[in-house]
Amino acid sequence: MTASLGWDGLRVEIPANMEPVILDRGFVRIAGPDLPVLDLRFGPEKAPFDPDKDGSRLLKASGIGDARLAPFHAPWTERLEGGIWAAPSAEARLFVLRPRETKGVVAALFSAPPPTTLLRTIVVSLDWAPPDAWRSWCCYDLRFETPPHAVLGTASFRPGAFKLEFSLGRTTLIFERLAPASVLLAETTLETWLEKNVLRGHGRGLCITSSGPAEARFADPASPWRRILAGLPFNPGQVRGGVRHDKAGNRILILTERGRSIPAQDFDRTFSTYATTAIQG
Repeated sequence: MTASLGWDGLRVEIPANMEPVILDRGFVRIAGPDLPVLDLRFGPEKAPFDPDKDGSRLLKASGIGDARLAPFHAPWTERLEGGIWAAPSAEARLFVLRPRETKGVVAALFSAPPPTTLLRTIVVSLDWAPPDAWRSWCCYDLRFETPPHAVLGTASFRPGAFKLEFSLGRTTLIFERLAPASVLLAETTLETWLEKNVLRGHGRGLCITSSGPAEARFADPASPWRRILAGLPFNPGQVRGGVRHDKAGNRILILTERGRSIPAQDFDRTFSTYATTAIQG
């Protein structure tokens, strides 16, 4: 069995007995019992990856600077799009992929030569979405999408409280996951809990609109003055968001937008895709 991992544009299937232990911008470390540790570095390049011109810096960063990247061929790589290179030639640990025809590159560095089944699982499933596309995120028990050009700022994964913050121009998007919901709500309604525990933190009066017992939206009150201020360069911005009680997962999901509002359809898509899934590993 495998589990999906989506992070900062990267998409990959990992064995169920492995899990991410480090998640950062353009970097993921995955580990599991009795398996080599896998470091994945990925991101955009100014031009399509050239192993002869660009390979030396990847080799040096991987600690195998005395080797050379060479084309990697296996029966299961024939249908893969883009190129694959590996080093060293004898017992390869570094595999460099250029997903499709994008100006991106993914470098997969194993701590030891990987078993063929592990290598095939990782390489066949690897993909990368550029910053100007909608990106799907799937990490631990979270699943959501971010609009084009949203940049990951900070990510915190504490027991019972996950928080990821993104910047998008003059907009900030904050994803929060709180658990267990049964303890946090303590038999109160979601709207009451939202008013007492979330809205007060914004230091301003916000309007709440419920969409049933398990979902609500909150936003600054609509007024002519706020519409005028929204167009001014010194405008401090507005606040809006949504909260959902995931009863099946016993979690509370909160999406908050601060600053200049993104298009309504983009916000709705972002909130509608925000959900929980089974814990990986």
